[in-house]
Amino acid sequence: MERRTQFHAQGEKPRQPAWEIFLRRRSAMLVILLAGVALTSSCGTGASNSSQHAGPLSGNWQFTMTPPPDNSFQGGIQGGFLLQSKGAVGGQVAYSITLPSQPGTYCNSGSATVTGTVNGQNVMLTALAGSETFALTGTLSSNSSTMTGTYTSDGQGCGNAQTGLQWSATSVPSVSGAVQGSFHSGQQSPTSSLVNEDFPVTGFLVQSPNIGASSATVTGTLNFQGYPCVDTASVNGEISGNSVILDIIAANGLSIGQIGARPGTSGAKQVTFKSTAAGGSILLGANGYSLATKQCLSGDIGNVCLGLGNAVACSQPVTLSPASIAFPAQFLGTPETAQEITLTNTDPSGRTLSGLQLTFQAQPGSQNYPLSDFDGLPNLVEQDNCATTPGSTFSLTSQQSCTIKVSFSPQQSCPWIPTSLGGSIGTPPSQCPPFLPALVSAPPALTATISVSGVNSSTYADTDTTFAVPITGLGLSALQPSTPELDFGAEVQATMSTPGEESLPQSVTFTNRSNAPVQILPSTSTCTNPLPRPVTPGSVSGLQVVLGNLINSFNSTISYVCDIDFISHLANFQISNDGCSGKLLAPQQPCSVSVKYAPQPGTSQIPALDDFLELNTNRCGDGSPDCEVDSGRFPVELKANLPSPLRMSPGAGLDFGIQPKGQPSSPLTITLSNDPKDPQSQTVNFTGNIVKGDFAESDDCGTSLAPGSFCTMQITFKPSVIGFDQGTITITYNGGQSQLVHLRGTGQ
Repeated sequence: MERRTQFHAQGEKPRQPAWEIFLRRRSAMLVILLAGVALTSSCGTGASNSSQHAGPLSGNWQFTMTPPPDNSFQGGIQGGFLLQSKGAVGGQVAYSITLPSQPGTYCNSGSATVTGTVNGQNVMLTALAGSETFALTGTLSSNSSTMTGTYTSDGQGCGNAQTGLQWSATSVPSVSGAVQGSFHSGQQSPTSSLVNEDFPVTGFLVQSPNIGASSATVTGTLNFQGYPCVDTASVNGEISGNSVILDIIAANGLSIGQIGARPGTSGAKQVTFKSTAAGGSILLGANGYSLATKQCLSGDIGNVCLGLGNAVACSQPVTLSPASIAFPAQFLGTPETAQEITLTNTDPSGRTLSGLQLTFQAQPGSQNYPLSDFDGLPNLVEQDNCATTPGSTFSLTSQQSCTIKVSFSPQQSCPWIPTSLGGSIGTPPSQCPPFLPALVSAPPALTATISVSGVNSSTYADTDTTFAVPITGLGLSALQPSTPELDFGAEVQATMSTPGEESLPQSVTFTNRSNAPVQILPSTSTCTNPLPRPVTPGSVSGLQVVLGNLINSFNSTISYVCDIDFISHLANFQISNDGCSGKLLAPQQPCSVSVKYAPQPGTSQIPALDDFLELNTNRCGDGSPDCEVDSGRFPVELKANLPSPLRMSPGAGLDFGIQPKGQPSSPLTITLSNDPKDPQSQTVNFTGNIVKGDFAESDDCGTSLAPGSFCTMQITFKPSVIGFDQGTITITYNGGQSQLVHLRGTGQ
């Protein structure tokens, strides 16, 4: 299994190479470590500065120096550019010397001046590396692609003086030309589906002319096909020997990622730069790139294989089409839908692929839990004609294909136990899809992955052996509320001796949006803690309020405990009118519930309360034990804020629904008013609004709002991602007070 580790630049080291010093001034730069490989075909050297520097030694070279037998130092001169004018040689190379007794610490590093001579095939070079001098004598190969010989070191900088040690150098071809290849995603974040997906890459790179410096610049453009993190980006970096630094830059000029790893970075795997039999060359690396963009908040770390010129070794041996599957949102209980994936042997050499194996992994929720949590039935099912026996290995001849069929029949729309199999913590509406009828690519959307493993990496340029297709679907609750949130503002809390205030009731309407009747469970007179799962009628009440587990506008979770104050034995959020419990709702039929807020003496009001209205249903309507409970268990969030005269309508914030990615929505309006009946009422002096997420706001509120006055805010939504997308507007006023406006939408 490949290790995938994000690479970070190490701390400053004394006397670094000039090209490293330059790159450290850039943000988020990495180096592709390109292992020195003897080029078996004739490779052109780097561009010369003029016709006077066109000898066989003019170009970019990667040096390798054998460590001394006393192990007094490691490293030496590494890579850089040489110039030749008749028999004279000059140039600069980077050097880096470490002491084994001080691992990770550079004893001497920087840019070394090179002088020397070449006479036929005989080469003599002297590199002045700081206070240390390396003298190299050797022979140039007949095709001018390699040099080998012995070197001496005077030991003035690091370690002891040495004589007769072996050295070699390989000519590095120019990193210029058309690029084709792939990025193989490797991010394994629980909120990312970018695992083992393969994304084609095209573009070009241009290396600057050889001027005899220790490095040359590399610029160009890369186009990423179907890659969710970035479409097109420019690259800017340097090459020194076979070490390349490429910074990936977005259209706005910001660095969004790196290709490669800086030398010495812990956990970095080498990236090779080598020629191919067809005369091209390859930039190749495991864990070779790292990207983090607004579209991929958790980033992506994976493998890169870029072929330059006519290199074909970066072509992958298999293709999976389509690259991903997104099932349209559908109600629970509706007939299953199916889509197909075609797996094809596209090995460029025409080989038969054997030992292939399919793996199907379903993840309904934020955990690896293969079945739904009520009826035990899967949400996604896979069938294929690839293997004779499901799960066994199989072979594909050149260009042969097999078909994978994936069926989707959602059994749940919000998991009861997404955090642990034995826990009692649930997921709130802000993180669940029941009322956002669109694709959500992160948990708790119903997701699965088809993986093809068994590819023999030793026969290909890269090390990728597994290729995957992410599959997503969304199960919708039949009952959908008129608002996902009720905001009650603040009321005076009751004490042991005095009654408190209670709000006016607020109503929410539930409508059966499915094509089948839905039975809402009847009410019960008691509440048992912790609440049982509502699998059969009578286990829980049809309608009740449950406590929030964490008070955080983005990460609140449900605790399956009844909202009952331990002193008054009354609820803080009280159902004042229940027109839903026990009803059998026909398709498109609504029912209504009213809730009021009456803060009780034994419940902490700081920070503000954040509870949930739980609606328990039976989709079949006949109470049969094998009937799935519709996932409308906590469809409305109940909020009570700290004391403030500022009121908001609608009190639940705004839900923009489905909006195409990158396109602004029509504006929605929120009305702010200063409640003159609130005992805290006073003139509200605004100090500014803070907008977070893919939302924009304008208003006519001015700088203040007198009691009894109102103003309006216009908000638009422009999603930058596909899937659930949320944000907030924080309205600040009166020297530090604030009011949150919750915003939701779904990019498509």
